[in-house]
Amino acid sequence: MNNSPNTIPAVEKTMEVMTALGNHSSGATQQELVTRLGLSYSSCYRILRTLQNGAWVTKGNDGRFRLGEGFLIFARSAVDPARRFESCRPVLERLAGESGLCAKLSVRRGGEQLTVLRAESPRPVSVTGREGAAFPVIEGSVGAALLADVSAEEIELLARNCREEIPERNRPELVLERIRAVQNEGFTLNMGVNRWRIDAMSVPVRDGFGTVAAALTLLGYDEDFRPEEQNRLFRLLRRAAAECAKIQERG
Repeated sequence: MNNSPNTIPAVEKTMEVMTALGNHSSGATQQELVTRLGLSYSSCYRILRTLQNGAWVTKGNDGRFRLGEGFLIFARSAVDPARRFESCRPVLERLAGESGLCAKLSVRRGGEQLTVLRAESPRPVSVTGREGAAFPVIEGSVGAALLADVSAEEIELLARNCREEIPERNRPELVLERIRAVQNEGFTLNMGVNRWRIDAMSVPVRDGFGTVAAALTLLGYDEDFRPEEQNRLFRLLRRAAAECAKIQERG
């Protein structure tokens, strides 16, 4: 922001912090805010402490700060993820066309994963999904991509708090295995062990802080994810995820 004689620098800095947190659903650590915004460590600390006191910012067990309920009750429409990622729709449509599969983009909303964008497969009959659909955040390949940087302790807590009868609720090690696949291979593949007996391949979409902002997923059947096809689909997903990240940075 540009300083002028009629503005208050401390308020401007606070607005910069709030804007940064609003643009990144995964939140940010204090050090990331200091580096990205060019703030002094002490100024950033005081701003965050002040916002925490008013419940406008919360600090998670992972050490990341996120917008809190005190702010969100006044500004939920301003951080609507569907609207925030709408500019990525052409990327998903191209991904669906090139892969031949349904493509979707999901974000984390507390203990849920929320589908915010979808592009249909060009095939006459295919797997699909509904925009606005919400599932437990720990479920399937989408959950593993969204939780790729989350600790094992938080995964276990999310599993205990899950109310849906899904395998991951009683076996959080399933989530951890998929997360390891994301970390080691760049993607995770869920083969027919979910409630709908469909297959899905997911990759994280990382924001300007390098943290997970969304998950990009291809949906299909067993034959769509044959071993000889997996590398091609992963390359398509990885390229589309990078394009979505760049679009979000420009936006």
